[in-house]
Amino acid sequence: ERIPTRISQIRRIIKEVPRPRQVVFEEGTQAAWLWSELHRDCDDILVCDPRQNKELSGQFKSDKNDARNLALRARGDLLKRVWHGGQELQSMRETVRTYQSLTGESTRLKNQIRAVFRGRGVGVGRKAYEVKGRRKAIRDLNLPAQRDRVTRVGAVLDEVTVQRCKALKTMVKYARRSSMYKPLRAIDGIGPVFTSMFIAEVGDPHRFRTKAQLWSYAGLALMTYDTAEFELKHGCPVRKARAQRTRGLVRSYNRTLKYVFKQAAMTLSRTTWSAQYQVLLKHSKNESSALLTLARKLAGVMLYIAKTEEKYDVAKVFKAQ
Repeated sequence: ERIPTRISQIRRIIKEVPRPRQVVFEEGTQAAWLWSELHRDCDDILVCDPRQNKELSGQFKSDKNDARNLALRARGDLLKRVWHGGQELQSMRETVRTYQSLTGESTRLKNQIRAVFRGRGVGVGRKAYEVKGRRKAIRDLNLPAQRDRVTRVGAVLDEVTVQRCKALKTMVKYARRSSMYKPLRAIDGIGPVFTSMFIAEVGDPHRFRTKAQLWSYAGLALMTYDTAEFELKHGCPVRKARAQRTRGLVRSYNRTLKYVFKQAAMTLSRTTWSAQYQVLLKHSKNESSALLTLARKLAGVMLYIAKTEEKYDVAKVFKAQ
């Protein structure tokens, strides 16, 4: 039966099915909304990863074939679940998305202003981003149209900056409601922005049983490929002498978490974790590998503190060294 995408119609169809009720659908733009609206009416909601369901319909592509094969795979426990939190977590994520969107817009406007001055061979630095500095800087522009462009784009930048500050306050306000906020803020290099992003994207830290699972989720886990560990020599199977080759990081990952860990690792490499960073540089071939190691270390520390709410102590982090 085909119905419009309205929650009342969807609930009517679901309630006609006797319990136990299980609803299965793929992750998409409306997955979080459907999960929050239907989880009270169903015994189980399975939101699956669409990457694992390529060529679901087989030879003939249709909605009916997709639904039938999706139900068969769910019955056989062949689908990979995508975790969804409650409404509180969704509100937290929306505040983070708002802040990220305004930050990206602010960066775009700053680049436009800088491009005007760079095109005329005028170096202004950061002063053109502020009202007073912008008024003085536009005097070096000969064309009135360019001065008008910088003024108008700067006015939009000023308003975006105000809204960005308000979005930051709202984001931190939601993050402080979590019990993980204060313990995570004590970590060196982790400010209110990174803490809020971590809480919003991780949600329940206990869903990651080990730190390796968080590494994979954040795109910090290495993927290796090998056809086989053994080869035939003189008719006898022997283990290959060469090691597995690293092909790259995990492709499907949470970009917000990867940004948090990478940026925080760069800050720590210049401050409190600089000694450990120098040790890693001696054993690594390049700076990227050393920073990756610090990012993985930071991810493990943040996951442990989020689970236990234990106070951060840098001596315990590197006690093995």
